[in-house]
Amino acid sequence: MSKLVYGRSLRLSAPRGVFPRMIHVYADWAGHLIVTGRLMILTSGQSDLGGLIMQKKRVFVLIVFLALMTAGCSRTGATAAAPDTASSVAFKTPEEAITHYFEGVAQGDIQKITQACAIDEMSEKFKFEQSTERLRVFLPVESESPAEYPLYVEINKTQLSSQIFSRVKMFAYSLLSSENVAEGAAIQLDAGGTERMSQFTRDVDPRGLAQLELKKIGLPDKKIMNDSRYLANAAELASIYGADESTERVALFSFKGNYYYLGFTLLRYGDNWKISSQTSPLAGISSLGTPQKTTVEEFERMTSSN
Repeated sequence: MSKLVYGRSLRLSAPRGVFPRMIHVYADWAGHLIVTGRLMILTSGQSDLGGLIMQKKRVFVLIVFLALMTAGCSRTGATAAAPDTASSVAFKTPEEAITHYFEGVAQGDIQKITQACAIDEMSEKFKFEQSTERLRVFLPVESESPAEYPLYVEINKTQLSSQIFSRVKMFAYSLLSSENVAEGAAIQLDAGGTERMSQFTRDVDPRGLAQLELKKIGLPDKKIMNDSRYLANAAELASIYGADESTERVALFSFKGNYYYLGFTLLRYGDNWKISSQTSPLAGISSLGTPQKTTVEEFERMTSSN
């Protein structure tokens, strides 16, 4: 099994009959065909994105329901209702949308985070048939639904909200807690687990996120992002969600004296930029929404590369 992002491949293996503890499967550069914390399948599909961006590979996906689902990028629908969205809030640049998103996280303002995200637009404009044709695979649970039907549009909004806020939760947990939550794996508890989880509850008080300071936003890889094949692939992704353009960014921020960065994928609808996902496949960081520790110098090297 492979994780494929722009031609990069990370092999995940396990002995016959033994399931990997955690799997992440990418069939395209923007997060489609992601399987996180699930085991069971029996589906195979192909994605052919060509050249620098992707190589034609057959991806065999193994999906099995884990007793404790990880909270990252699983595309299972949420049972809770989606927060109210605000399609009327506009951002002229990707940087404005990301800045608004960070302000929402730091202030614990779920409405502000929602305003920065393209939940309504993606849900209402999703082109189901174009998406499945592009991926050459249909995942009934994980995929968004045809937007021709009002019921499915509302389900899409709930599902996309779940994805956005699961990553916000993992972002907060990884910064505020000393527990090893970054990979989303189940944490085994012994007899003293009650006190341990009580401490966790105290540690992850989201008011602690007020110390977040956004420092800089840049491109994860200028050379690839200017490549004609990347641009064609980005345009195709945008089209699937009824958008005019898609792009990626990485954001450098500080927290309690350390520096980190997060990745974002964004879509443009007319003059309005919105976040589609708190991930940047091109940056090669976690799809779960957990930040990557870095230094100012390392971030500058990454975003200034030619």
